[in-house]
Amino acid sequence: MEKLPRTHQRKSKPLANSFTLSPSSIKRVQAIRRVTGDDDFMTEYLKIIVPSLIGLITTVTATFFTARWAVNRAFQERWWARKEQVYSEIIEALHDLLRYSSFEANQYRNNYRGEHPKEKEFAARYSEAYWKVQKMTDLGPFVISEEAAEILHRLRERPKLDFEYDDPLDIRDQETKHYREALDGIRRYARNDLKV
Repeated sequence: MEKLPRTHQRKSKPLANSFTLSPSSIKRVQAIRRVTGDDDFMTEYLKIIVPSLIGLITTVTATFFTARWAVNRAFQERWWARKEQVYSEIIEALHDLLRYSSFEANQYRNNYRGEHPKEKEFAARYSEAYWKVQKMTDLGPFVISEEAAEILHRLRERPKLDFEYDDPLDIRDQETKHYREALDGIRRYARNDLKV
């Protein structure tokens, strides 16, 4: 095969500086240019590339926002579950405090001095509930609402009667009243905070 002089050889121009086309690809591109013209080729090329880029950008953006929404949703659900658990513990503890105080008030009111079968169980639950409420009061608005934390704080700081100087019935009646008010308030704010 005889080589043509350099002036007669066709030079292929790469479409972009970053890559070169094979000789067969160059022939196809040149054929398309001859049929459609240079401007039409670029228009056809853009008709393919632009929708593809728009689709890619849309997919990436939708994926990003969907993943972000899912993570936020999971975090909110876990935080709601934690709040619900804390409110449940507080309500249960206040119920135990109220039950024991009411039980003791009834014992004093009826002048019953014998050993009641549930007295030890109620007393043990009262002690446990008392410390649980103290702990939740210290945690305060970290988990529960400001209003609920304020109710627990007022319960802790309320003026208390003294067993040494005051009638035990008055003491238990006062405790029963304060625990009932706190329980009602916590229930109300728990419903608002948990949106139930």
